[in-house]
Amino acid sequence: MRYLFFDIECCNGRDICEFGYVITDTEFNILKKEDFTINPENKFNLTGRSDGRDLELYYPYSTYYKSQKFPFFYDRIKELIEYQDQLIVGHAINNDAGFIRNACRRYKLAPINFRFADTQRMYSEFTNFRNSISLETAGERLNVEKPKYLHKSDDDSELTMNLVKGMCKELECTLEELIELCDSCSGKSENFDIKYDDAEIRQKKRYESAKSGINNNIRGRNYRMFLQFLDGVKPQGDIIESPLNGKTLCVSLNYEIGHFKEMLSLVQLLTNHNATYKMRASDNDIFVACSCKDEEGNERYCSRLKHVNEAIEEGKSIQIMSFEELLTILGVAEEDLSLMSFPEESSFYKNRDHDKRKNSQE
Repeated sequence: MRYLFFDIECCNGRDICEFGYVITDTEFNILKKEDFTINPENKFNLTGRSDGRDLELYYPYSTYYKSQKFPFFYDRIKELIEYQDQLIVGHAINNDAGFIRNACRRYKLAPINFRFADTQRMYSEFTNFRNSISLETAGERLNVEKPKYLHKSDDDSELTMNLVKGMCKELECTLEELIELCDSCSGKSENFDIKYDDAEIRQKKRYESAKSGINNNIRGRNYRMFLQFLDGVKPQGDIIESPLNGKTLCVSLNYEIGHFKEMLSLVQLLTNHNATYKMRASDNDIFVACSCKDEEGNERYCSRLKHVNEAIEEGKSIQIMSFEELLTILGVAEEDLSLMSFPEESSFYKNRDHDKRKNSQE
């Protein structure tokens, strides 16, 4: 799996004059970065426009006019974008997809088909910011590493990558999980038609898949479900008096990651005890440790326990208890967690418009 971030510059808001991209691995290490100039066969109209702000491109106009036309780069771009094992990401990428569509139509070339994820929409859901935001402004607000130049397509592609990297770091998730978190960000360009996926259909499919129990891992699609459940869960009946009342806690990743159904049940039980589950371990009153061995019999590493121990060394008071101690307080056996009823769909979607960043961190 690789990630492709690409950006396009146009001479007039329509005709392509520059294509740039960055290819990374799943850890956002840059494998390749490149841009190439394209003769737009049209006049540049980037300043003094009544319908848009002035733009200044990196290369002089003469460089673009001396370059090859779009058909020369078509096979190269098509192979790059239609590469099978990759995720394609761009900022307001429906615009870039439209530029490619227009160029293919203009030169009577077959459409370039691909699925994409839009960082402009990701950022909107990440911050609960409802208006469209430029790549430059989003990068500044998230305080990510700035490119050397703006409106240079490969540097803008790198800024897009850094924006995604910053959101993933804040949410402690992968790009795949970030895409699952943002129902409005995914779409496709196919046969000259560009459209975003229907968010409610995505949610319905995610719920049915989670309820089926085919995948009990909390990552991937189930990650969004779990965060939404944390946001919407309510106590069942009267609050149960216990040492957990008013406490915040989380469980070791050694258990959480592979026990999605059981974690839903656990969160419900904690809510019944007026306790709150927070996924950022060092922000909690209690950390629940789970011993787990790897294939070689060694204790499996847990990054959450590392963060908790660092917070304790810095003077924070965090109680560490075993998973068995927690189950005793809750009055259940571990096997009971998998036997509890799966939550109703409304438990996940009653707070659709809440800040997703807040859900994850708090």
